[in-house]
Amino acid sequence: MRLIFILDDSSLSLNALSHLLEPEGYKVICLKESEGAVDMIVEAQPDLVLLDVVMPKLSGLEVLRQLKEREECAEMPVIMVTAMTEAQDVSAALEAGAFDYIRKPFEAIEVRARVRSALRTRDYMLKLRYLSERDGLTGLLNHAAFIRALSRELAEPVGGDKALSLVMADLDFFKSVNDKHGHQAGDALLAGLGELLAKAVGRSGEAGRYGGEEFCALLRGYDLGMAGRWAEAFRKVVEERDWDLGSERIKATLSLGVASMEGSIDPAALIAEADRSLYEAKRGGRNRVVMAGRSKGPG
Repeated sequence: MRLIFILDDSSLSLNALSHLLEPEGYKVICLKESEGAVDMIVEAQPDLVLLDVVMPKLSGLEVLRQLKEREECAEMPVIMVTAMTEAQDVSAALEAGAFDYIRKPFEAIEVRARVRSALRTRDYMLKLRYLSERDGLTGLLNHAAFIRALSRELAEPVGGDKALSLVMADLDFFKSVNDKHGHQAGDALLAGLGELLAKAVGRSGEAGRYGGEEFCALLRGYDLGMAGRWAEAFRKVVEERDWDLGSERIKATLSLGVASMEGSIDPAALIAEADRSLYEAKRGGRNRVVMAGRSKGPG
């Protein structure tokens, strides 16, 4: 069910809009106070906000500007509700980031049409963003999106018990899979590994395709030891699995490098540390995990 927030200091306007929209199947939340509304909207993440222009304390335009300063509201459409139809007033709202505007007194057909249009545009923008952030073969975060996710995590205030680890993984001898079985088989292996990695990471972090046959996992709440155990468990799952490539089944192995935040807030440094560990795993014979000078592998 679509969630719509309506912010208006007039009870009459709130009642009129909610009575127009609720029969259309929308869940409507009505707010009369502009102060504190921005935090409520950011937390609830509604599909659409209807925002009165003229309000006491904090104007609708100021609420709109504050919303558009928040990254979480980038694709959230805001429709301004106003009795003022002067071109400069409408222009100010649109330049501040409003998607559209609705005039008072309300026309039922207009309100519903503009709401539907805003929601369709939001869906389209979210789809575009999803596609721009995803690797086309595996569905995991692509390189750029993963780096942004890592940077956001490291930018968060660091508490004394905050733990964060990065795992870099590389398919061993992947070129031979393409050479022997063909690129379609190689793609099937990459897609299967991506699916397995996404399930293994779950909601505890983010999984991405770093490039080629190299994958990455961001693990929230994992210190170096925990991340090393996670990586070793994942290595074993990959090693023991029969990979169905359509016409045949093959075996595959992974080399993994693990690094922990340990107070660092530099994404490049964390990636470099994990990459060095991955290199050591490959140089040490592949099909193993290397973390902080320690290694784990078969046997």
